[in-house]
Order: sequence, then structure tokens, then C-alpha cells
Amino acid sequence: MGRQRLPSLNARIRMKRSQIGLTGAELAQRADISPSYVSLIERGAKVPDEDVAARLARALRDDEDLYRAWARASRIGVHKLNLLNRMETISRSPAYLSAVERGDSLPEHLAEEPAAMSLERSLEVDDFKSAGFGGQPDVLRIPVLAPGADPGKVAPAPLAIQDRLVVDRRLVADHLPERLFAYDVTLPAMKHLRGLASPGDRIVFQRGGRVSPDRICAVRTPDGLVLARVLFKGKSLLLLPGEGERDFESVEVEDLKALPGVIAGTHVLLLRR
Repeated sequence: MGRQRLPSLNARIRMKRSQIGLTGAELAQRADISPSYVSLIERGAKVPDEDVAARLARALRDDEDLYRAWARASRIGVHKLNLLNRMETISRSPAYLSAVERGDSLPEHLAEEPAAMSLERSLEVDDFKSAGFGGQPDVLRIPVLAPGADPGKVAPAPLAIQDRLVVDRRLVADHLPERLFAYDVTLPAMKHLRGLASPGDRIVFQRGGRVSPDRICAVRTPDGLVLARVLFKGKSLLLLPGEGERDFESVEVEDLKALPGVIAGTHVLLLRR
């Protein structure tokens, strides 16, 4: 396999903006970012995060998945993106998962997983060595909680854990492993996540972290735990609706000091199905 290079969409963004007759300021307004940030992106000086990239794609009526992939690959690099894709494949394949946990060589053929086979064959053998599969795998097993299950302040209850997500430790190197947990994106969750994630995706959260409107949070509500972007207004925490939805939900919060009790976690990694 030849050396890959990261994609760059800055020229495409300029072209699309010109085609639909938008100024940089108008694009900034539609994407809810500053005009100077648009200028930096179009010059190739900055690559936005996935959420901003998706908003740019929607504002330009362009391919959202392409923009998300561009932001993601630019953030972690093609090599690590390949590792990420492979680790997600492993986490969904019992045969791969067992081999990783035992420290065995990965099986070359998995009849029940044709997609996994084609993915594994498309990647360099050296990637497996760099991922730590030669002996003791350098991976984390993050608990995947049942929909609506509370992660707890320190650790989730054993009955709340329905699966384990295997990820390359380097992808979450900035976070303490014991503070990480994950959820599968379900159809009901699309009320708040449409335009951000799809059913079958997995979102890794950390306990604590910065709360902002562009970050998915695990929110404790009177009806259970909800995944949504949030906005703090007065004494209410607004759960922002997903794309195409109009209804806002809110959770009463006394003040900012009470947020840690309401916000169970903030997202650090979105794994596409």
C-alpha cells in the first residue's frame, strides 16, 4: 500500500460557497462560527472539528460524511484513522475480540464477518504490530452501557454494562481510562443526535469535561439519561434538538455548580458504524 495523505477540503469549501453565492460572512452565520474562522479554514490554515465540519457541509448543501471524515482524519492522521476503523471492527467481532484478549495472532479469515475481512486485508500488516497485537495488546476495553443506564459518579453498576468497546489506547491518550464509558446510538436518541450521529454509532464519554453547545453530553433527566448537546440558560439546561427537530427539552439546574450532578459525561470520541 502506498503512503496515504490527508484529504483537504479547503478549496472545495471555497468553490461550493462561490457556487451557491454565499459570502464568507454568510457561510459563517449559517455554520454558527466566526467569519475569521471561515477564512482560516478556506486558506487551509485550520481544520475544524467534526461538528463544525458537519455544519459547514449542511450550510453548503454538501456531503456531511465527507466533511466529517476530513475533520476526523486531519485530527488523528490517516494511520490512526485506520487503527480506529480496525479497532471498531474488532470490537464488533467476537472472533477478533477473543484473539485480542488472549494476545493471539489475529485470524486471517472470519467467514461470519466479510466486511471485517475486507477491511483487515486493505490495511498494512505493520499497523497490527504498531497497535500492539504482536504480544500484549495496547488496547482499552471501555464499558458500553445499556441505553439510559447511568454511568455513576465513579463506575457504572455491573448490570448497566452490556458490552465492551475495544479501542487503541492512543486514541484516548488524553483521558483517564477509568473515567471512560460509552453508549450505542439508538433510534430514540436521534431526536437529539440527528445530524451528529447515526443509529449503530458508538460514542465514548468521559466523566466531567467541558460542556459546550457543540459537544454531546450524557445528561441526567427526570426520565433517565439522555444523549444531547446542551445549552445553559438561566436555571435551565436546554437539550438541543437534532437536525429537523423543533422541540427543546430542559432540565432545571440551580446554578453552574450543580452541573456536574446533571452532566454524567461529555463525549471524547465518536465511532462511526
